[in-house]
Amino acid sequence: MTKTREEFSVIGKDHPKIEVEEKVKGEYKFVGDISLPNMIHCKVLRSPYAHARVKKIDTSRAENLPGVEAVITHKDVASRLIVRAQPSKTRFKDCHILEEEVRYVGDRVAAVAATTQEIAEEALGLINVEYEVLPFVLDPIEAMRDDAPSVHRMIWLRDEEVQVKNNVQAPVYASIGDVEEGFKQADLLIENEFRTGMPHNAPMGRPACVCRPLPNGRLEVWNQTQSIHISRMSLAESLGIPMSKINVHRVSLGGAFGYYIFLHLTDTICAFLALKTGLPVRLEESREEMFLDGGRHPAIVKLKTGVKKDGTLTAMDMRLIDGVGAYSVTSGICRLECGWFLSMYRCPNKRFEGYTVYTNTPPLCSMRGAGNPQVHFVVESQMDIIAEKLSLDPIDLRLKNHLRVGDTFFGQGKDVVSELRSCGIEELAKEGAKRINWQHRKSITPYEDQPWIKRGIGMAFGYHTSGAATEKPTAFMVDYSGAIVRMNVDGTAALTVAAADNGAGILSVLAAIAAEELGICYEDVVVTGADTDNSLYEHWIHASRGTYSVGTAVKTASLAAKKTILKWAAKILSVSASQLEAKDRRIYLKSEPSKGIGINEVLEHAQNYSWGDAIGTASVKAPSCPPHFVVTFVEVDVDTLTGEVKLIRAVHGADVGTPILPGAIRGQLIGGLHMGLGYALVENVVYDSKDGHVLNPNFRDYKLLTPSDMPQIETFLADIFEPTGPFGAKGIGEGATNPVAPAVYNAVHNAIGVRIYTMPLLPEKILEALKNR
Repeated sequence: MTKTREEFSVIGKDHPKIEVEEKVKGEYKFVGDISLPNMIHCKVLRSPYAHARVKKIDTSRAENLPGVEAVITHKDVASRLIVRAQPSKTRFKDCHILEEEVRYVGDRVAAVAATTQEIAEEALGLINVEYEVLPFVLDPIEAMRDDAPSVHRMIWLRDEEVQVKNNVQAPVYASIGDVEEGFKQADLLIENEFRTGMPHNAPMGRPACVCRPLPNGRLEVWNQTQSIHISRMSLAESLGIPMSKINVHRVSLGGAFGYYIFLHLTDTICAFLALKTGLPVRLEESREEMFLDGGRHPAIVKLKTGVKKDGTLTAMDMRLIDGVGAYSVTSGICRLECGWFLSMYRCPNKRFEGYTVYTNTPPLCSMRGAGNPQVHFVVESQMDIIAEKLSLDPIDLRLKNHLRVGDTFFGQGKDVVSELRSCGIEELAKEGAKRINWQHRKSITPYEDQPWIKRGIGMAFGYHTSGAATEKPTAFMVDYSGAIVRMNVDGTAALTVAAADNGAGILSVLAAIAAEELGICYEDVVVTGADTDNSLYEHWIHASRGTYSVGTAVKTASLAAKKTILKWAAKILSVSASQLEAKDRRIYLKSEPSKGIGINEVLEHAQNYSWGDAIGTASVKAPSCPPHFVVTFVEVDVDTLTGEVKLIRAVHGADVGTPILPGAIRGQLIGGLHMGLGYALVENVVYDSKDGHVLNPNFRDYKLLTPSDMPQIETFLADIFEPTGPFGAKGIGEGATNPVAPAVYNAVHNAIGVRIYTMPLLPEKILEALKNR
């Protein structure tokens, strides 16, 4: 029997994060805090060229420096191709532990391990490298030309060589219906080209890894990863040792946002040196080094849409070029962008053509939304363009065409298919419109003494998947979770999950789910330390899957443990287990709640009579990947003399199904809003066109919005229940970002009547557009 929200004891209420006391006291451990006896330190020598071949490398002076334990170059690891994700049919291998042919400024040439960081740094300066400088290409469009330099001539798909032509890693195609026929049925055809920016994940915690060799050839690892089990699999294959020889510990991340989905390029260097020297090795990158990989993929997108006069979409055709940088694990982002596009709106005829393109720029990874912010920016900008052309309210146009319960949803690409079973988009749109005063959104002059400042309101619909599980299993995307719940004699529970703690509170959410199912209090659940030796397999914490996918496993394991407790209580009370319920630390009769026994008493009795432990385990695939929906409204002031955009107000509503911890959801909504606003307005990694080096690789030059830049924020939740989720819950992490940037662009257009098609929305672009109007 499904509980109503009013019947919940634990979930739906705010609880302090389980780690809050340690964080306040400064006792919470991150990878950078780990120190081991006899630990040595590693530094990496990096290429000064965007593309070059190492002709000669002399390490003798570095090797002779006192305190240096080891120096390695590509010669030591020439045959070791790195595997950076779970091996599968779609995973590419295109880089080594260290490179002979370097492909971006900052690529890995050599590494030193020494007794101190200072000695290691000094040793790097003693390595002499002679390079053959090669032609390079920085722009994805330029890279696809026939005469462009080849970033890669050959890559490996599993163990087979694949030729790379025009720097395109793997095209992605998909179609639904007949697009050309759909265009013929349209009363209006709209075609636009957009170019997105390249923000960095910018986690506060810098990349770090500690590896300790153990007896019998084993290796112990503490690294920053969004899946300790995939880290173990990747390291094992990259180093050529059995997976059973590696134990990876879960350590909390100082932020991630997708930065640590794939095995970090320097983790294999650290592990190799630990095995080579027989000593614990620590590698921590500088802030500047952090900007030498990671970031959201830039996209160049052409979108053509056919629509009838009443706003009914007849056909949509998207051509997308996805820049991936120098190395890539998979064409996954482009595949995801395909799925996001197919699921944006109801339209009988759709076509997607996408290209993942190599360039001589730092390798990119996933970043909050994994291709979805790019697709949202394009589609939601064009929806406003269509609404203006047809003189329709932008909300009405969207509501006419949005997905409905029963529709097909492509959660993580064209291969990940499910049925939509819950959707709060209409409730969010209506409530948000009321809060932002949408009916009076016409451009106004808010300050009488400053008539050059114009105010406007914009909005956008958004969504993201909750996990990556297709209803029919597919080898393209893995999504299953494991949990172990063991009851203690005092009535508390130990919960063991390998789920990565990215800092958003996922372990607290899982503790609340376990407590609710077991009938105990939130503080009664102890989340144990986890490593790959003592935990069940857990996939990446990505795709906003923590609450939905891992929560499903935790609820299942908790139910198994509870069934044992109910069975024992039934023996003690001489009733049937089906007559009993667990709540508020008690087992009681459903028909007579006053008659019962404490959970701790049941467990004590079981121990005294040697009945065993009450334990539950679960290793389960999530049943689906239901989308969570977000509607964003933004109010801005635009200074037409300077081009400056000032954020005034934001209304940010979400459909997360049942909210497990409302405070954590609000934190995700505000954090996602912040990242989306930064994506729209300021965040962008910039390369020097002359030599390809990053011009803003630090928090001084890479611009982030500060608290003083943020608008007044209202958040709210739709009253929705997801039938496949744990207690009706869905995710929220990435959907909170996806619609924000187009909402800002639409607000600016509403204010000043000009539209910008490239990111970020810099003042000079606004001034140029006003000048050209």
